[in-house]
Amino acid sequence: MLNKKRRIGSYTPTYQRRRPLPQNSSYKRQLKRKNPRIAELNKKLRLIIFTTAILFSVYGLFFSKYFKIEEILFNDATIEGSPLSAEIKGKIADKLNKNLIFTDTDKIESELIQAFPELESIKISKNYPRALVIEFSKYPLVANIINESSSIKKSFIINSIGYVAKENFENPQLPSIKITSDEPLNTEKALIEKNKLDYILTAISDFESRFGLKVVEANYKPIPRELHLLTEKDFSLWLDIQQPYEVQFKKLKKALIKLDIYNTSIQYIDLRIAANNGDRIIYKLR
Repeated sequence: MLNKKRRIGSYTPTYQRRRPLPQNSSYKRQLKRKNPRIAELNKKLRLIIFTTAILFSVYGLFFSKYFKIEEILFNDATIEGSPLSAEIKGKIADKLNKNLIFTDTDKIESELIQAFPELESIKISKNYPRALVIEFSKYPLVANIINESSSIKKSFIINSIGYVAKENFENPQLPSIKITSDEPLNTEKALIEKNKLDYILTAISDFESRFGLKVVEANYKPIPRELHLLTEKDFSLWLDIQQPYEVQFKKLKKALIKLDIYNTSIQYIDLRIAANNGDRIIYKLR
């Protein structure tokens, strides 16, 4: 037998032979192209979902009871039952059952400040989903007012801007200011202008500090613009409210060398009179 080398060739099974995919772009577009009916259904489905969400949102905002105001609360539980809190609640009771989202809190704050002059500040916040929360502070109480008119005598406690905070009350811890008038004072506005009230209160405090005598009562005379301070030594000190009280007190301080206000029986000391040297005072002994 002849020695022949067997030629071994490579063999690839037919099942592994695959036809290469065409690389042209038109074929790729055919693969990506979706069924038009399915695409149309998806579009309609998205539109339905979007419309439904809008309808639910509109219903929730405008018609649902979920955002209706059911409570008016105060940030401090200690003032919840106070008379002023009850008045504030009553003033804005018409806001109940209104939509919380569209409630204008700035407008309510402005209305309350005008309605309650004793309020120094007020802040209203929304407590979702159904409550308004009110935070406020009042002007401090600074003085008793005794008003004597031809028909009546009444007492008030006023705040730091001159408005009545309490009627027919007196606080012995506060300074007293007497005002005599032909007609009863109008309690709808400030009984004393703020700048005049500040003058009176600081004049009282400054006198007591400088001279060591307590002021029992201040008598304010709006028309002549005078202030009479009745001291514990039972003499009155007359001041011109249009002039700085410090200047007038300095005149009295210099006069102490000749006038012993602590041991002399005096009816009044008039510091209103201006002189060239600024030191002239008039007084009357008892």
